[in-house]
Amino acid sequence: MSKSRLVLISLGVALFALLLVYSYIYKQEKELLSLATPIKVVVAAKDIPEGVLLDETFVETVEVPKKFVQPGALTRPAEVLDRVAAVPMLKGSQVLDSFFRPAAEEGVARKIPADKRAYSIAVNDVTAVAGLVRPGDFVDVLVTAQTGSMQQGKAVAEGSIARVLLQNILVLAVNQRSTAGAGPRVVTSQQAAGGLASGVSPENQKSQDAVRTLTLALGAEDVQKTALAQEIGSLSVALRSSWQKAEPPLPLANVNAQQVLGTEKTVMPRARPVWTEFRGSEEFQMR
Repeated sequence: MSKSRLVLISLGVALFALLLVYSYIYKQEKELLSLATPIKVVVAAKDIPEGVLLDETFVETVEVPKKFVQPGALTRPAEVLDRVAAVPMLKGSQVLDSFFRPAAEEGVARKIPADKRAYSIAVNDVTAVAGLVRPGDFVDVLVTAQTGSMQQGKAVAEGSIARVLLQNILVLAVNQRSTAGAGPRVVTSQQAAGGLASGVSPENQKSQDAVRTLTLALGAEDVQKTALAQEIGSLSVALRSSWQKAEPPLPLANVNAQQVLGTEKTVMPRARPVWTEFRGSEEFQMR
């Protein structure tokens, strides 16, 4: 083999080795630059105790190398607003999503509008629209009461009156459930396609999900009205359409029995109990 041929082979091997070294260095440099790329993360602007409801004054954004961004770190201040801290956070520490209480554990208080109060009324499956009311729905509240006079020191019922007490009221919770759950209660044996009873609970089923209370978001004055109405009469609700836009309350007058029946004669109040409900071998008188 000639000397010039050996020189060319040596140069080719050297060039190939140089390319390998350059490729390795470039790859390492690229990885290092990637790890050093600044990333914006949310950090605590001050010490945050456990149980605090956060707003924009509690956090700020800073840039840190990508290598030092902790898993689950939040990147936008909006992600922490109106959330409750589940653990204490030190000033300057990165704010992680796991530092906050799950929505299911935050209770109803956060869902109450600032100018409202949570107030519960007693209902049943009939007066609560067959149990179809869900948290987040809007309802009208009606009161039905008896009217009469005092005769010889005794109250004598002479008629009944109904009134739409409140309109467009937010339902915060149904019983102790403050999040919209599943649809109507269905038993596995009732889920046959096209079955008429597909959304009906069996009569002998212990109705743990039966509606007993509705918790409403009311203003302070409406709380007073509802508390009194619940003492002097029976409350029921009418479910409003989810397609209906918010509107001022309609000016509705009281309705009495004569107006309902279109007569001027005295209408005798219905004797209580209004109906009797049988649940298996148990009898309940609904008043």
